[in-house]
Amino acid sequence: MRYFDLISQTLKNQNIGNNLYEQLPLQFYSTNYHDFYDKIKNYLDSCIHKFGFKNNVFILTDSKDKLSEIKNSKTINEKIIDLLSSDFNVIHKSLSVSKSVDTDEIHASEYYLNETINLIEAEKNNFIFISLGSGAITDLLKHALYLNKKDTIFISIPTAMTVTAFTSSFSVVDLEGAKRTRQSKIVNATFWIEPLLQAAPLNLSRAGFGDLLARFVAYGDWYLSYKLGIAENYNELAYHLMEIYADPLKQMANCFQQEFLTSDAIEIISASLAMAGISMSLSGETTPLSGYEHVISHGLDFLRLTSRRSLVLHGEQVALASLTSAMTFDWLLEFEEFDTKKMRTMNEKEIQKIITQFMSNAPFFGNKNDADEINPDELNKVKKIFAEDYIIKSDKWNLAKENISEFQNNWAEIKTHITKITMRSDEMQRLLEQANLPTYPEATFPTTTALEFRWALRFSPFIRSRFSVADFIFWIGEDPCIAAAI
Repeated sequence: MRYFDLISQTLKNQNIGNNLYEQLPLQFYSTNYHDFYDKIKNYLDSCIHKFGFKNNVFILTDSKDKLSEIKNSKTINEKIIDLLSSDFNVIHKSLSVSKSVDTDEIHASEYYLNETINLIEAEKNNFIFISLGSGAITDLLKHALYLNKKDTIFISIPTAMTVTAFTSSFSVVDLEGAKRTRQSKIVNATFWIEPLLQAAPLNLSRAGFGDLLARFVAYGDWYLSYKLGIAENYNELAYHLMEIYADPLKQMANCFQQEFLTSDAIEIISASLAMAGISMSLSGETTPLSGYEHVISHGLDFLRLTSRRSLVLHGEQVALASLTSAMTFDWLLEFEEFDTKKMRTMNEKEIQKIITQFMSNAPFFGNKNDADEINPDELNKVKKIFAEDYIIKSDKWNLAKENISEFQNNWAEIKTHITKITMRSDEMQRLLEQANLPTYPEATFPTTTALEFRWALRFSPFIRSRFSVADFIFWIGEDPCIAAAI
């Protein structure tokens, strides 16, 4: 059975109800453009017939110069937009052209979200919407439609296998440097085109593989949170849905040593990304594939966004941080018991004070902390966001701490399950090395300094309201850096 066929079969095996199943994005995988066009034309025709849409298709892209195939000089826009224009009334907008910026500058921020909203609102006809591009452009259009046109049809066409955004009903939006996950428009269908994905720069596909490695550690955060009484619910649906791709993914790591990915590698990684997004949507949250590793990545992004620097690829950072997460769980599993006398609690005033101290000492420019370049108004806004979110989590800990003895009594059993649902750091490091992903901060591109990485680890408890293992380390009176070998 091919890897995309496994998606529907696995969903059926997990007894996903019809109501939920019908809300999940249809997945179409094509090995050539002729097959792709047949599939998308049939799908668009069915939407037009079923929902009364006219032949209007709105396509949002983030660039004009991405190649459609390895041995073809045609760009993606020339290939796909020309194909669709033969049967449909296509309106094409490019966010990079609209804002006169390089594609690399576009990310899912409020600034670009507002521009995306302006572009879709300018078109008064009833459209089917397509994102043709990166995870950022997908998140922007997905969230803009959620805010303004929930009832339309939304299709994603990835131009590189980078993130899980192409199938999930969530978007990650940058608010003054603080990244926040938001419920967004459901994706109705995703079209994966093998020659298009093979033509993408290898570092982008490698980053997508890195993002998927979060699956091997993030569940430890959720389970630990639930056992401490911080998370109100916990289930392993996403874990079991992703399990079918665990071994194939591990076997794909060596493929990134080659100049181009094989057909098998493209289908496995694409199907894994598709299932990852679907799994999060079914879980109602991103928690199953977004834990400590994503918190670290958001902390590093905050330093770069605040100082107006180029971002490291999301999946590249997540891969490095997944190694840190695995090392942290290894360290935590060595504990037999915890000293309750060392455990921390903080009131609102103390929380605001420590966040202010972190901001004052943040290495916004790596080894050069040039505070004059930072906008103080933006910094005050984001400090407020961080404080408000952390207070929510801190209040839950203050209550959970009252029952810490029960947690201590069950710690042996908890450790056994954490061992089962997380990967050990030696195996994680081996996968990173095989895939040419960074195993230390300076190996990222652009380079991350050890100073920046240590700051992100220590600040990670304050990045968002959701629990990660770094919170527990901080609460038991330890330093999150202690387990990271940084």
